Amino acid sequence: MFSQAPDLVLLSLFLGLSLLAAVRNRIGLPNPVAIYLPYLWTFFLVFLLSQSVSVGLWIWVLAILSFLALREFFSLVDLRLQDRWGILTAYLAIPFMYYFIQSGWYGMFIISVPVYAFLVTPFAVALGGGEAKGTVLSVGIIDLGLFLLVYCVGHVGYLTYYSTWMALFLVVSVALCDFLAYLLKSRDRSALRSALLQSLVPAPLLVALGPAMAPWTGIPTTHTIVLGFLIPTLVAIGCFTIDRLEADMGIERSRLAPGRGEILNTLKSYLYVSPIVFHYLRYFLEAF
Repeated sequence: MFSQAPDLVLLSLFLGLSLLAAVRNRIGLPNPVAIYLPYLWTFFLVFLLSQSVSVGLWIWVLAILSFLALREFFSLVDLRLQDRWGILTAYLAIPFMYYFIQSGWYGMFIISVPVYAFLVTPFAVALGGGEAKGTVLSVGIIDLGLFLLVYCVGHVGYLTYYSTWMALFLVVSVALCDFLAYLLKSRDRSALRSALLQSLVPAPLLVALGPAMAPWTGIPTTHTIVLGFLIPTLVAIGCFTIDRLEADMGIERSRLAPGRGEILNTLKSYLYVSPIVFHYLRYFLEAF
């Protein structure tokens, strides 16, 4: 474990210097890039801590990030005051789920949100009383936020519990997809066509990245090739889907800020790819 930490030190240092240069020089980075860089640096920094100090530290930092993302989501959607018990239930589901990640209890982790939290949330919303109209919508909104921003993101945490380097491979792959997606964006293309390009263009780069990181990740070459095509496709699907949600919530990319879509926009690339890649690795590698 500790013998691999210097590699993470160099990666974190590189991103830290890039972030410092961007802040000091104010070189006019586009708003989405300027927002994304600090979060990416945070991922690498916490990977370093999990590799050299404690995986549990990273898992609970990720839990805090899930809480902030969920709170941001709830602030942007149309929920009623009487839904407060349902919202509280969603917040309490975060430590409930992340505890099972930290303890390595896969069976409880995998059903914590889709079974227990999803059954308790409608009951908690109903406890709020008041007007019955809108209850179905409120339950759907709360469960959607809980599933995407807590359960899906939590798969990155469980992947880190098994292998920091597998999680690092996932984050690096998603970051490359996001960077190329930004370069490929054009107002002249339809959203669907842009998503198609974003799923095809990064694939050769990720196919090359997988074998390069194989000495650390331990993922066989055949599976790194499959993941090289699978990851950009899932990132494109996730971004395409969340973009529609952002449009409905009135999030403007030119005006991203904490509480106004910044965290949701940053995490959207992970929402589809994290659980599917996690289960792919678990099934085919029988890793954990």
